[in-house]
Amino acid sequence: MTKPELEKKIFLHLTKVTSSTLDEMKNIFKCTDDDLINIIKKNTKTNSEPLGFILINDETTPAQYSIEETNYLTIHTQVENYLKGIDGILTLFYRNLSTQSNLFKIDSDTPLDLSKKGKTIFDSISLILDRIQQLSFLITYYKSMDKIPKNMISQADEDHKKCLDMYSKIIKKLKNIPIKEKINQEAIELYLFKHQFVINHLNSSI
Repeated sequence: MTKPELEKKIFLHLTKVTSSTLDEMKNIFKCTDDDLINIIKKNTKTNSEPLGFILINDETTPAQYSIEETNYLTIHTQVENYLKGIDGILTLFYRNLSTQSNLFKIDSDTPLDLSKKGKTIFDSISLILDRIQQLSFLITYYKSMDKIPKNMISQADEDHKKCLDMYSKIIKKLKNIPIKEKINQEAIELYLFKHQFVINHLNSSI
């Protein structure tokens, strides 16, 4: 089972039960501890990752995992604040990319070796794409489960469109940045889309 498939199965499983433990999920999905823990950790809601949709109750033994239930207004506010907040950051990243200064290791034996600066920039952009996908996924989930009040359905459609438009805008901007070597362009794409949520939903969103 691939990691995108496992991620989808974990999410669907947690939507159908009140809660579940790591051992229960490992037995259901026949996966390794590392794969299961890494996916859950990446999507767990914490103070530093407020947009995660998996909750953990570690006051029980063993810990219980569940899907967060929240009102749609909270998600709408997250979409508004996040999309507005990333404009300035993205502008700075685009400026650095346009100069192509020190993105790749000059003395490396392989042209696929990004420099520390290159990795920092593409890690940051990849996480932004990942977060936009996460918001888009939450909106789709709430719509499919009829969890959006009737008076906010049109707002949810607008929020979803904003997510997809921003995602497409970032992709188009990256594709229009001139890269001298084709193999370097391929290296950037491989590095950029390494985050699981982006890989899982890329084809269906742009």
